[in-house]
Amino acid sequence: LNFFGFIRFYFCPKFLGVKILQERIFANDKTEVLWDSVVEEISGEDRFESITIKNVKDNKTSKLKLDGVFISIGMDPNSEFVKKLVDLDELGEIKVSQNMSTSQPGIFAAGDVTDACPEQMATAVGTAVAAALAVDEYLSK
Repeated sequence: LNFFGFIRFYFCPKFLGVKILQERIFANDKTEVLWDSVVEEISGEDRFESITIKNVKDNKTSKLKLDGVFISIGMDPNSEFVKKLVDLDELGEIKVSQNMSTSQPGIFAAGDVTDACPEQMATAVGTAVAAALAVDEYLSK
């Protein structure tokens, strides 16, 4: 998390994951968790520019300009919301390069939603690290 200036996390309806990682996220003043939110749309012209999120409790939507996005959804490749933006394989997994970049500049993916690794926590974490390093390099240009 220290690679980035500020990070937002979106979860609905609750924060899942390893307890120690949750504690680190909540303790880091560079993070913000937007509860009960889902990503409705990823937008941009020649590169990623923003996301539209929806609060599932009050149905309000808002658009956030961001420098990058990680797509990390779990065991089943829930990639429907990006199928028009990035290339998917026959299983619906996001196709990524060795540095976790997708077919769309500025969009990186990691974990079980990608075609990069089997659905194992250790390999998913490894792809997240690779993606984080690639995002850092991408934003440095």
